[in-house]
Amino acid sequence: MSAPVEYPREAIALALAESAQLCAQNPFGNCAWYHASWPVLKGLGVFLSLKSDDDFLLPALREAVSNGARRVLISGTADAGMLARVATLFALAPDLDITVLDCCPMPLALCRQHAELSNYSVRTVQADILNFKDSDGYDLICTHSFLTFFNASDRQRLVMQWFDLLRPGGVVITAQRVRPQETEEITRYPAEEVTAMQTKAASLANEHGQALAVSEALAMHSAALYGNHHRTFLIADADALRAPFDACGFQLQHFAPPPDDAPIRDVPGAPGNAQAARWRILARRIG
Repeated sequence: MSAPVEYPREAIALALAESAQLCAQNPFGNCAWYHASWPVLKGLGVFLSLKSDDDFLLPALREAVSNGARRVLISGTADAGMLARVATLFALAPDLDITVLDCCPMPLALCRQHAELSNYSVRTVQADILNFKDSDGYDLICTHSFLTFFNASDRQRLVMQWFDLLRPGGVVITAQRVRPQETEEITRYPAEEVTAMQTKAASLANEHGQALAVSEALAMHSAALYGNHHRTFLIADADALRAPFDACGFQLQHFAPPPDDAPIRDVPGAPGNAQAARWRILARRIG
């Protein structure tokens, strides 16, 4: 399967130009700090994000589509990264019907940009996934590092929503970090890690920022924005991660951390923890 193309230069330009306006339309609060900084940091390589899980995601997505999945819901996205991976499967299934849903219009604009540049069709929906309805249902729901944007009770609601939105036999494919030995409910960066991220971003901008139209100053500003504002809810262990899936009646067909010989080692997009790992999940709705 060919590697996804994410158009980082175009995505960075669009995010920088439009995030102030579009992120103000997020009903849960202005997230311009996130959508203006993430494409810069991802384009530079400060974070690898989905790339470190591609050895699981790409084969799992391909198998789902090979087995007949056609209606696909991308349930929350920071950019066009997950869409790029699903879109590689148009060669296998030209009749793929892809919907991208997010509460903010900025990542939806990035997804439409990717679709336009790559010459395929995608439907984008600005909505709260916890209240979203679609009577036709989906064969495949996918997302990445999304569950920690919800507290424990809302995570249970989210997974139940996925179950209800899936057709019988449909699957959820995702990956999510657990953070052992942590106790604070809200995960945030300490000041020294923000500074370290700025240093890393500046170094990468000096190496290849010109090709992305990212200066050292922009790289450092983006790292400060992201590091000083980033907040997620703690999932402390694998049991807490799998509990909502078990409670809804999902059959977990894959539930494991990356193997020791994973081709690309993860670079955490949240504060460092040597024991933290992003578990890969393939959960099927049987009935």
